[in-house]
Amino acid sequence: MGPIAPIETQINYDMIAQGITEGESENTLIICWPARPLVSLGYFQEIEADIDTKFCDENDIFYTRRVVGGGGVYLDDGQMFYQLIGRKDSPITPKRIDDYYVKFLEAPVQAYRNLGIPAEFKPVNDIIANEKKISGNGAGDIGDARILVGNLIFDFNFDMMVKVLRVPNEKFRDKIAQSLRERMSTILIQTGSMPDRLEVKEDLLRLYEETLDIELVPGKFNRWEIDRVNELKPKYMSDEWLHWRRGGRLDARTVRISATTRVGTSNYKAPGGLVRVTAEDVEGKLNEIIISGDFFMLPMDAISNLEKTLIGAKIENGDLLNRVNEVYTKFNIESPGVTPQDIETAVKLAFEQK
Repeated sequence: MGPIAPIETQINYDMIAQGITEGESENTLIICWPARPLVSLGYFQEIEADIDTKFCDENDIFYTRRVVGGGGVYLDDGQMFYQLIGRKDSPITPKRIDDYYVKFLEAPVQAYRNLGIPAEFKPVNDIIANEKKISGNGAGDIGDARILVGNLIFDFNFDMMVKVLRVPNEKFRDKIAQSLRERMSTILIQTGSMPDRLEVKEDLLRLYEETLDIELVPGKFNRWEIDRVNELKPKYMSDEWLHWRRGGRLDARTVRISATTRVGTSNYKAPGGLVRVTAEDVEGKLNEIIISGDFFMLPMDAISNLEKTLIGAKIENGDLLNRVNEVYTKFNIESPGVTPQDIETAVKLAFEQK
């Protein structure tokens, strides 16, 4: 699709997933990049805690939430996105998300190697080269479809990435900037030159045909797909969508409201991402809880089912972990790099005295 409106880079794959579920769309691979910069917020993140919306508004940077997990990221035409949307029950689609990443990222890994870059897949869902991240990827399920979104990073605006993030102070912002440059790389940095985008795209398409043993047929959106994109645009710009994960009145560290009530928050870094918990404890039981962060979790409604089941759980005596395990089993939850024990730890940390 080439350069398209920022909002459409995040809507299109959601729309195709809905179309597959409703019998209106085929398995699809989209290649695109944003005509103007945007900030894409992970599905489980809290925008108030993670993105500096004031800076984005003042600098005319569009921002929205996507339907897959992960962290907030600044995106522009320095990247080329690949977005795969296919039926979950396809015989070539592995059921386990870890196996899915391995198989469906084989093509972009080889595309980097064909540019002379020693790329390799690194669990949970990164592509790295010379020990630095060179591609970010995420997956999610919508209806009957599974989505993979990722990018080939030709160039990256490190300075702008740091500016769009909400941080506690400038010293912390400087630390993030340093960490980004130490841990992330691009095609330009790795090779010292910028390859022809069209040639890279054609190579990626060929590699997807080869690694998945499929034939890709060029196409355009049909009338149903165009109409659904237009229907989804108001949602992706709405306050309800942007703020669906929020601490609200519970936004606190650890505060004792009364002799029997505490409200607390925690940020726990699991191998698969940050888990943020905001919760209320009444007489030793969870009365309210919101779980957010830059992790990945399938299916998409898993987080809501987890929160509902944890209401009433005793924070001690193992009840918390038992309930988390129960939800994981009942709803076949997968959260690469985030275990039930990590969830339990994050909840308990919310009520430690700070």
